[in-house]
Amino acid sequence: MYWYNPTTHASERVEAPSTDEQAIQMLADTKDSAEFIKEYLELRRSESPIEQALVLVGHEFRLRQPEYQLVLR
Repeated sequence: MYWYNPTTHASERVEAPSTDEQAIQMLADTKDSAEFIKEYLELRRSESPIEQALVLVGHEFRLRQPEYQLVLR
């Protein structure tokens, strides 16, 4: 899958996780991880597939970065 990894602040191509535990591990280990994981779990509760939920979390947090905020204004 190709996604924006909010923990590394970089776009990357990685193998899609097959479980929620693997997906949560991909979002873990940063000061903002709780927020990333919360967003991921909300998407999963709304029945988004694992890969789609991760891509959407990455996209959401990418748009929150200051350099993207300037472009969007």
